[in-house]
Amino acid sequence: MSFRDTAYAVIREKTAHADWIREPVIGFADAASPVIRRLKTSVAEDHLMPEDVLPEATIIISYFLPFTKAAGMSNHDGDFPSQQWADFYNTTNALIAEINEALVDTLQAEGIPAAIPAGGFDTDRLLSRWSQRHIAEAAGLGTFGLNNMLITKAGSMGRFGSVVTALDEPADSPLTEELCTAKAGGKCTVCVKRCPTGALRTDGFDRNICYTICRKAEEELGADVCGKCAVSIPCAVKE
Repeated sequence: MSFRDTAYAVIREKTAHADWIREPVIGFADAASPVIRRLKTSVAEDHLMPEDVLPEATIIISYFLPFTKAAGMSNHDGDFPSQQWADFYNTTNALIAEINEALVDTLQAEGIPAAIPAGGFDTDRLLSRWSQRHIAEAAGLGTFGLNNMLITKAGSMGRFGSVVTALDEPADSPLTEELCTAKAGGKCTVCVKRCPTGALRTDGFDRNICYTICRKAEEELGADVCGKCAVSIPCAVKE
């Protein structure tokens, strides 16, 4: 059995009782992928490279935990995120931490080096030093939508995780098929219409305006979330 199957089994076991999460999606990114090599210019100049996390890095295991439609509906109404949506965010983040530890333990038990990235999110610059979405893009999990979410073949509503490894296995290639209807030439702008702050537009995105509602949600709900542009949209859940 390849480690891809083993990794999927680990993730599936950890999410078996999480009834807000659908079937996980997994991909393997080449540590030398051009998508990853560009991250210091496409995301942040101090974005970590795989070798910063693990000197002998070869493969990054990237996975997506897609939320259910019911989870999304908890954040459908109003112009402010729901408490349940914030709870999903926090609980899923804790679950990702468990998954990462389990993956590393499983790999190391087989004598394969592995490490968990710890880039963190800079709340002053509003930039990540380890962008889970861009890593997932390199792993062939999806393409970026108009709402800056990565749209996978399971949808865009959910959370990403990753582990850097020294696995000797084939990598997946980034997708060439455009999964965002708007970017593919369609007229869908539902995510823009759902943005409660006006931060998301068809011609751009203002991260500072967006983060004002996230900061308020952190103060009131315990999580820096909004998610209005991620729920109740055509690409939120794909079967």
